[in-house]
Amino acid sequence: MYTGLKSLNYPGKLIVFGLLALVSLASTLWILNIKLPSGRAPYTFIWWNMLLAWIPAVLTIILDVCYAMKRGGARNLLLAGAGLVWLVFYPNTPYLITDMLHVFARYPFDPNERFWVATGFWNHTFAMMLVSLTGLMMGGVLLDSVRQLVRRSFGWVAGVLFVVMVLLLSSFAIYIGRFIRGNSWDIVKDPVSLYNQLAEIWSAPAGKEHLLHFCGMIFAVLAAAYMLTLAASLNRKSAKGERTA
Repeated sequence: MYTGLKSLNYPGKLIVFGLLALVSLASTLWILNIKLPSGRAPYTFIWWNMLLAWIPAVLTIILDVCYAMKRGGARNLLLAGAGLVWLVFYPNTPYLITDMLHVFARYPFDPNERFWVATGFWNHTFAMMLVSLTGLMMGGVLLDSVRQLVRRSFGWVAGVLFVVMVLLLSSFAIYIGRFIRGNSWDIVKDPVSLYNQLAEIWSAPAGKEHLLHFCGMIFAVLAAAYMLTLAASLNRKSAKGERTA
């Protein structure tokens, strides 16, 4: 198993996950310590959203461990099960980008003043921006990690199709989470209600347009973030090759 994990870039990958954990902790602590003039903390929900974002990260490591196991029926079953759960929870990671809206909803804006001059406004904005960027960075790293497993098993084309499928499904899932307020577990817990709400939105022209427009924008952002992650990974491999040459 050690040889298999080494071929998947361990222990180097654990260093990347460790850095992401540090950034996640720092951004979470920063945003949780922000207070409104009344003394109330407006972003206490972020710890829960960040926890959900880390579930697919843990599952990504589990998938690597399963992939490194000796080939057999048990390995395939574990990969399929962990992969399905990963797919269901993965959208929680890039979902963090939509939490940017809470700055506009909860910061005490005064329309009669130049609010952007106040350092308090930038404190709210930069803290939530770091949370959002953490979600995008993690999303790119996790997706590329699983893509590599798909590529090794089924080829390069399958890996590309996998990325496109995950990004499309994630864009749709983020819409559900932000506007319908659905959760990952609603797929099992209350699928009928979820389907009925989506059917109602899709049946109305305005609702359909809103869904497609939002999903298109989110897909573009997630795709760009993934390509930046991929570019950084290729650059790292190129630099590694130059050092060993």
